Amino acid sequence: MFTYYEALEFLGKREKRKIKPGLERIERILQNLDNPHKDKKIIHIAGTKGKGSTSTFISNLLISHKLKVGLYTSPHLQSFRERISINKKLIESKYFGEMVYRIKEIYERDAYFNKIGEPSMFEILTSLAFKYFDDKKVDFVILETGLGGRFDATNIISDPIVTVITKIDYDHMDILGNTLKEIAFEKAGIIKKERPLVLSKQEKEVLDVILQRANEMYSKVYVEGVDFNTQDIHIEKDRTFFTYKSKNNYFENLEIKLLGMFQVSNSSLSIKVIEILNDLNIISLDEKKIREGLSDSFIAGRGEVVKKNGRTYILDGAHNAISMKELKNFIETYFSCGKINMIFGILNDKDIEGVLKVILPCVDKVILTAPEGAKERRTEPSTLLEIIKKNFAEKEVTITKNIKESFIESNKFFNNNYPILVTGSFYVVGEFRNYLNIFYTY
Repeated sequence: MFTYYEALEFLGKREKRKIKPGLERIERILQNLDNPHKDKKIIHIAGTKGKGSTSTFISNLLISHKLKVGLYTSPHLQSFRERISINKKLIESKYFGEMVYRIKEIYERDAYFNKIGEPSMFEILTSLAFKYFDDKKVDFVILETGLGGRFDATNIISDPIVTVITKIDYDHMDILGNTLKEIAFEKAGIIKKERPLVLSKQEKEVLDVILQRANEMYSKVYVEGVDFNTQDIHIEKDRTFFTYKSKNNYFENLEIKLLGMFQVSNSSLSIKVIEILNDLNIISLDEKKIREGLSDSFIAGRGEVVKKNGRTYILDGAHNAISMKELKNFIETYFSCGKINMIFGILNDKDIEGVLKVILPCVDKVILTAPEGAKERRTEPSTLLEIIKKNFAEKEVTITKNIKESFIESNKFFNNNYPILVTGSFYVVGEFRNYLNIFYTY
């Protein structure tokens, strides 16, 4: 058997392997585990921006309705255990280690894997999540795709109750395609026959692809801004208030403890999911519980504002152009563009230049860094410096080898009292949270 830390070491070695499209490997593992993914009430979520937040909102709304809810999401910030939870309690370390070892034994003993190849880290984790939720007899599973949709390991399911597609934009273009139409086609792969789809506002070319796929699958589509919308959005201190309106409901002055207009959109998608479950007579929607679930939602590393040691930190894992545009809007709304310092690190499979061009006009001084995690995929700070010199030669920039060094350097290099933005990667944000001594307590 593996201990938890032995399991992490094992998974870390697999993370470096190239992703192979296809569902054969996870299907075979799940067959060996007696198909724990079948006969479950599953809500399946894909998208480029906001799928993690939307997944969390849906989970919290169901929890507030007194249901037992399994949540599978990625990436994690500080612990692999964050990816798999039930009613906000992370998977037990002992179970995690033992199940990773069991899955390892399955594919090592099964000769069929010689033909189809060994499973990826994500396929192992997805199998583990299904088994855990089955063993714990959850009422619902909230399932977030890892990458894309059509060939994502989570798409092994055939009968979700509802599917959700959040905002789609350019990301993982080496795998999903170079155009929005290609990316939308991959994301639309989660749409299942005669199962309802909740869809965020999209560019027309994206919308056309998704609606065509939904039509082919006889899937009824509920589009944000058409079938449901939000209005009367306003901010008070560290909270956002809004009104939700649909054909059957009008919820005034809803409250979330999160800042950013994009979180209002994510909230509205989650409410629509609950409405559909109510219409299907699966749950009984309670407005009071909707309010409780939303106000109780916290999502680390997404527009997270922390005050420590006399400084204000903005922690956000934005790593593509669309999420960085949302982050820039966030800064312009709640802070002062141009009066922000930034600690930045990013993985090498991202549109680095595109991301930096969005955020650098809002930034004063910059510390470039790289996370200890994902060493094979990280971008060296010296490479980032070259990109910045080419486009923003006037910026005052320094480089550090790692997050610890950037944390120490920030106290000297940032000699003003501007807020410090930590961004570019969830790996960067997660490691920085460690140095701020912010940890999960459940």
